[in-house]
This record gives sequence, structure tokens and C-alpha cells, in this order.
Amino acid sequence: MTVFGVKAQEDSGLAVPKVRPLAGTYHDIEQGMSNFKTIDTGMYQIQKFDPGYLHNLGAPGTPSFQLVWDPFKTQGFDLGFHQWDNYRHTNEDAKFFNTQNPYVDLFYVQGSKDMQAFKVIYSQNIKPNWNFSVQFSALNTNISDYQPQVTQINTTTVNTWYKSPNGRYMAIGGVVVNSFSAQENGGLLSDSVFLNSSPGNRTGLPVNLGSTAYSVNAKQTFNETFISAKQYYRFGPIREFKIHDTDSVAKKIIHPEFFVSHAFEYHFDRCIYTDQFPGTRGNPFANTYLSISTNDAYQYEEFSNKIAIGRAEFNNPVRIKKKIDSSDLRRQPFFYQAFAKYAYIIASQSSSPPSIHNIYDNTSAGFDLNKNGKFGLKLSGEYFLEGYHKDDYLVNAHLHLPFIKVILPQFNIDLKRQQASPSYTDQTFHGNHFIWTNFFNKSQFNEGSAYFSDSAGFKLGASYKSASNLIYYDSTAKPFQDRGVVSYAQLFVSKDIRFGHFHFLNNITFQKALSNGYDVRVPEWLLRTSWYFEHPLFKRALLLQVGFDFSYSTSYQGYGYMPEISKFYVQDKITIGNYQVWDAWIAGKVKRFMFFFKMEHLNEGLSGNWYFLVPHYPLYPTSYRVGIRWTFYN
Repeated sequence: MTVFGVKAQEDSGLAVPKVRPLAGTYHDIEQGMSNFKTIDTGMYQIQKFDPGYLHNLGAPGTPSFQLVWDPFKTQGFDLGFHQWDNYRHTNEDAKFFNTQNPYVDLFYVQGSKDMQAFKVIYSQNIKPNWNFSVQFSALNTNISDYQPQVTQINTTTVNTWYKSPNGRYMAIGGVVVNSFSAQENGGLLSDSVFLNSSPGNRTGLPVNLGSTAYSVNAKQTFNETFISAKQYYRFGPIREFKIHDTDSVAKKIIHPEFFVSHAFEYHFDRCIYTDQFPGTRGNPFANTYLSISTNDAYQYEEFSNKIAIGRAEFNNPVRIKKKIDSSDLRRQPFFYQAFAKYAYIIASQSSSPPSIHNIYDNTSAGFDLNKNGKFGLKLSGEYFLEGYHKDDYLVNAHLHLPFIKVILPQFNIDLKRQQASPSYTDQTFHGNHFIWTNFFNKSQFNEGSAYFSDSAGFKLGASYKSASNLIYYDSTAKPFQDRGVVSYAQLFVSKDIRFGHFHFLNNITFQKALSNGYDVRVPEWLLRTSWYFEHPLFKRALLLQVGFDFSYSTSYQGYGYMPEISKFYVQDKITIGNYQVWDAWIAGKVKRFMFFFKMEHLNEGLSGNWYFLVPHYPLYPTSYRVGIRWTFYN
């Protein structure tokens, strides 16, 4: 059996009990899987299944926006569409597994207006040194409160990793597919009609896009595919270590591990906006260049190759408990690598009949350094030497060290600096309703954070973020570059306070503009709490939770939304926020089976009717959600 470069002899007497699977990213694999963590098979916050809840267009799966400002951009080529970032899966964050036994995780939610959410994970180690996994998730609404607003959110991930019996060769491969679509209604035609309506009569109101006379409505579709194949060859001296002090046979370990690696990646993005009847009802667009129909498409393909050389070093002799799954073997590595990357990019956009076609390339070099342990250090950087993003760079630094063990266990410092070129569609856009060509300069972003944390999710700290030459979408829904500096100070705290069987989970954020806050629209105060009572019943056969979630943000002039370009833009006419949202729920767990029942927006109309998340886009009325989760791993 070979795990993490350790070859365990069959006669070693190592007992392997039934254990929960481990999971991590490909970065954890290449560093020896030492950062893989045990999968959470509990029901912690099981009722919170929609990552876009309360910061979207009011319905599950609709385009969403930031409530906490983060100016940093995607490194490398960026098509410029980020309305579904909360739902996207990428090759960077895709989960890989290491399982002693086949692992299955099923999750299903049914709700009002035929809302459905489904997630399934299947993972199995074909051999101790070879894993295969399939993951699929969906969030769909088949009918909406403010028609038309039907959404479909689907993601699929298939991946595998393999390590040769002697630990020298390793391969990692994966495919990630995102497929999102949403009907666009352009928001309510009249907010006053909504405000003067009764709680039971707020559906079917007139909207800006789409007409009851036509079955085909405005719609946007986003398709994305990642394909990656990574290979590693490890070399270095073979040394012998005893896994237990009592072992009579030593295990052979590559120490230190040097490696060379090659990675091929393919990335495809396509965003399409269609509307066969763009002139119906209240058209929100300033211009319509082709009034018969709208069929705008924006896409790019990227082919990249990356080579790297690096080293992983054991800080201490390996020690584990006498009886333990060898896949849980831990080490404290000092990992570093240097890499070079070349990317070939094909980008295009079209609005019948004209089209634009561009070919670019990028060459970059960078490094990663990771020192785990009580005193930890992470450094990474990438600089673009030539091509479309010449002179772009990103540098990250993270430091953590022990502090006051019980009260403030760990102190952290994060530093980040980026220089980034404008996105493809910020510079050039050709559509049926918007056309522009810009010559924006590069933007610069900075962040410095200091905070305390622990392994239970506690976080208390502050951060400073700034942006120079920030590109944002102005009140005409067109990109504009601010030549000055935008800066924000942020304070944040997250803590689960427990008194006996009572849990008070609080997340509080305060953010204040220090300079030029006009470009960024976020609330000063943001509260997300979950207070609940937890108690075992029936001789501990059932673990029951009963509680409520509370959400609140102070009033602010939030972003408007322009459907045709799928962008959020600044507006000065409508103030949103200053509205409480209460959700009541009950959850339970019997062995590995979990369930919950939830009533969302229970206080509809009780604290006013102004519950717009985006101007002209109200939150849906009181709705129910019922869900189950069932895990299998032996």
C-alpha cells in the first residue's frame, strides 16, 4: 500500500479502521496530501444551501453581486462575466478525495415555486494509490414569483489522481463543466404597484422584459469547461523511517522530495444573451441597433502549458498513532516550486451579423512556497513576461503564528498586491444594445489584513483594501475608469457562541470608504446570524436543532442591473437595504441521515414592503424549503 510517498509493507501489522474520507484540492495533492481534511458529514448549517441567497436578483440561481468589497481580479485572461461566480466550480477549487471505502453523499431540496436543489458525490479508491470521483450539483427554479425568471444552475466535476507504487510518478486529471441559464425580466415595470400590493398578490406583476403575448423571453446562458492534466515525477534519495516507535520494519520514504511537473489546461467560456422581442413592454436599453432580435455571444478558449520544478521537505521524523488509517499520515512539509507558463488564447464576440475575432498569448513565470506548522508561511507570485497581459502580476503572502491558546489561538497576517489588465469585454464590447471600445490602463489592487482565528471558524480582525485605476460600470451601464484611488477599511468578526444547548452563530462585517467610495456600492453594516437550540432525543438516536436565521444590512444606494451585458452598475436614484429577513428552521440527524424544514422570509411585509435586493428586483415572498442529506462511506 502506497500513500503520500510512503510504502507500507504488508507484514507491518498496520491496522486500518473504517474512517471518513479525506478531501482537498490538487494543490494539497502535489504537496503530499498533508493538507487533506476529513470530510464534514454533519448537518452544520445544512439549511443554507444557496450561496447567492440575499445578494442576487431575488430568485435562486439568478446573477449575484458582492456585499463585501473585494477588488481583486482573475489572474490571466478574463472574459469579464462574473454574475455567477458564487455558483461556479473551477479546476482550482475542485475537490479531490482519498477514500478507504466508496463514498456517496446525496443532498436534495424541494421548495416553493418548484424550486429544486440536488447534489451528489461519488468517490472511490480503485486502488490505495488511485482515486476516481464524480460530483454533480443543480439548482433550478421551474416557475418564479416575478415571471419570467426561471433559472438552471448545473455543475459537473469528474477527476482522478494516481500515484505509482514507488511514489515516484503522480498524475492528476479532471474535467469541470458549468452550465448556467436564467430568463431575464428586466425587473418590475413599476415599483409603486408592488409597494401598494398586498402580500398575497405580489406575483404576476408587469416586468420590463418579456410579454405575456410571447412564449419566448429574454435569456442569458453561460457555459464553461475546464480540462486539466497534470503529471509529476519525484526524485531524491530513499530513506527509512519508523512509522511507530515499536515498528521493527522501517518504511521507505523519498526524503527530501524533488519533483518536476507538467500541466496542460484547457479553459472555455461562453456567455450568450438572446431576446427575440427586444421591443416589448418597457425596454430598459438606451439603444437597439437591430430591433428584430438580439443574439449576442462572447467567448474565449485558452490552451496553456505549465512546467515546474520544486521540493518538499520533512521537517520532523514521521510519527502517527499506533493504529490509524495510513491515509491520515501527517507531516509538516516545507514546499516550494518555481514555474513557467505559456497560454494561447482565442477570443471572439458577435451580434448578428458583425463579429470580432482576436488571438492573444501570454507567458508568465512564478513561484509557490508553503511552510506548515504552528508557525506557518505561504508566499506565491506570478509575473507576465509578455503577451496580452504583459507586466501584470499578483503577489500573495500569509503568515500565522500561535497567540493566546484558549482565547485567541492563532494570529494571521495577509498581504496581497496585484496589477491587472482590463477584462476583454471592458475594453471592447459589441452587442445589439451596447457598443464600446476603450483604452483603459492597468488597475492596481492592494490588501492588508490582520486577524485572529481558530479551527472552529472564529475570526476577528481588520483589513485595508485599495484600488487604483478601478474600472466600474457607471450610471449609463458602461465601463468607466476612475484615475484616482478607492480605499476601504473593513472590520469583521465570526463566532459561534455556545451556552449549554444554545448556539449563537454571528457574522458581522463593517466596511467604510476612506476615499472615493462612489465607485463601490456595499452596505456599511452587514449582519448574518444563526441562533438555534440543539439537543439529542430518544436516547441520542436523534440530534435535533431548532432555530432561526437573521439577515440585515444598512441602507445604501445599491447596484442596478443591466441584463443585456450581465453587469451590475452604480445608480443614484434608489436606496435599498435597512430591511430585516427572518428565516425559521428545524433540522435533525439520525446516524448519517439528515433533514431540515425551513421557512424563508417569514417576516414578509411585517417590517415594510421595501425588500428589494437590487432596484426593481424584490426578494421572493415567504417560501418553504425541505431538504435531506444522506452519506454512505462503508
